[in-house]
Amino acid sequence: MILLGIEIAVGMVIAAVALVIVLGSLATLILTGYKISTSNLNNNVQDEIKITGAILESNNQTLLVNITNIGSNLIYDINEFDVIVEYNSTNKTQVVTLLQYNVSWFPIEVFVNSYSSSYIQYNGILPGETLEIKINLPSQVNKNYPLVIVVSPLKGIEATYTY
Repeated sequence: MILLGIEIAVGMVIAAVALVIVLGSLATLILTGYKISTSNLNNNVQDEIKITGAILESNNQTLLVNITNIGSNLIYDINEFDVIVEYNSTNKTQVVTLLQYNVSWFPIEVFVNSYSSSYIQYNGILPGETLEIKINLPSQVNKNYPLVIVVSPLKGIEATYTY
């Protein structure tokens, strides 16, 4: 009888250990699956922008460009945008330049409907908001030729505008 009791106790201990191992493996599997699915979500999110307007100021060297968030997500990494401008200068040379954030271009204002406010760094732009950026070109633009502006967010598809 004692031998049977020991066998039952040993069997219960083995079953408990097996249950802990199975539950631990299941928990690890669930956590791994969660990490994979959330990392895929973050990689698949794309910022959607559209250049909705541009104005060349009278000095022919400063551009004001409006970029609208047409997606459904907050775009917060404005400083990671690539801004490229292609144009012919007044001395008739073709210029293609990748501009640097806070050196050659910087955000100045945010618009939504009929309201506007100064751009506050790190706030980003919400869906439906328009960001106005100021671009200081390296040379004057020859207005007789087209000027092409390309803005590419870090996680999204580029927007192109011809002026």
